[in-house]
Amino acid sequence: DGNYWSTHPSHNASSWGTTLAYISLQRVINSGKRPPKAISVLITMMKARKGGIAFLTSFSLKITPFMQQIAMSAAPDKGLLQKHLDRLRSSPNETLLLDGGTGEELFLRGVEDDRKIWSATAIVNEKYHRILEEVHKSFIYAGSQAITTNSYGITPGVGFTDGEEVKRLVGISGEIARKAATDGQESVALVLGSLGPQVESYRPDLIMKHDDGVKAYKHPIEGLYPFVDIYLAETMSISDEALQVVDALSNFYQSQNQGEFTKHPLLVSFTLRSDGKVRSGESVTEVIPKLIHHAFEKRVELIGVLFNCCEPEAISKALQEIRLCSTTHCHLYHPPHHSKQCATTSLSEQTSTSQPPKIFLGAYANRLTPVHEEWTLESSEEAQAMREDLLPDEYWREFVNRWRRNKNDEDAVGISLIGGCCGIGPSHISFLNTKLNYNQ
Repeated sequence: DGNYWSTHPSHNASSWGTTLAYISLQRVINSGKRPPKAISVLITMMKARKGGIAFLTSFSLKITPFMQQIAMSAAPDKGLLQKHLDRLRSSPNETLLLDGGTGEELFLRGVEDDRKIWSATAIVNEKYHRILEEVHKSFIYAGSQAITTNSYGITPGVGFTDGEEVKRLVGISGEIARKAATDGQESVALVLGSLGPQVESYRPDLIMKHDDGVKAYKHPIEGLYPFVDIYLAETMSISDEALQVVDALSNFYQSQNQGEFTKHPLLVSFTLRSDGKVRSGESVTEVIPKLIHHAFEKRVELIGVLFNCCEPEAISKALQEIRLCSTTHCHLYHPPHHSKQCATTSLSEQTSTSQPPKIFLGAYANRLTPVHEEWTLESSEEAQAMREDLLPDEYWREFVNRWRRNKNDEDAVGISLIGGCCGIGPSHISFLNTKLNYNQ
């Protein structure tokens, strides 16, 4: 199309340019390619030619309905999010089923297991984008009500040090997840924007200095924003790592025009030692209130604290500690039945001067054998070995069913968000979905 126009200078540039750009963008939309890049290329081309200003004026008028189509297909569905939050608040028996481990599932489907950038390979190499979308969809088909972007490994710690490049790459992960979670114009699952450790997983001793970490998290937060319903800071190994995310998110929100700007809520998930403590040695009952109050002070909506990428036995110990610590219960939507209720106002009655909103608890364990405390991705010559005793029925029977509140155990802590991490696949999620629906 462009060649025809360039070889026919006698034709009106504005008219031809508008028509051809209109057709080209329609092709882009139909092909599923990224419209913003296509638009920028077309505009650059037209600016270089006679009649470019006239073209841009006409082009902007014709392009409006297409941009609205793009926005509608990519935008998060706040109605779906609110529906799930209302449902979770209504009863301790309600759950939001998350997905499983995207990275390990990618490798099972033929994506190269690069021990340098791990699952980010599926973003950097476009040939794997379709496989990534299929992985997301496989979890949705299995019953996941929320999927997580494959942005975890796009960090400075593995070489992604250009902030703009980080923003671009995590944007691709968000775009792929949003596409997978959308059926026509309808969102069929929430999209959680993964914010992983910026240096190394499981290593509280290697985190960035606070201000450096805040600056680093700025880029993935910005890149994910258009595509996600909730931010998910996951595999946090120390409280300050999570506080870096909170501060970065607070800074991002403060920098935006508050008129029509929507603030996405935040989930924070900690990885645990085998004794149920956070990897830093901090107690979960110390970390939870610290995080809640800091987020409240920074005006970041923290809606849940979870535990992930550790043995399920460690999660059981952490939940037991929470169950026995009554001072933590007033922060929870669904504390143990015997817990003395704290004098709080409902969420709808809370104001900026009231106490912090309550949170949900969640858990998504991995199927890995215990990870050594000095582990690093680059030094690992091969993938961590998998356990053989966490098949779908065992994961449900020995752990998930004991974590959630049910009529036979009213003293349990109410776990509202349930899923899996590394090695927990679609078959696990499908089994959990069946059991959770049956036991509602």
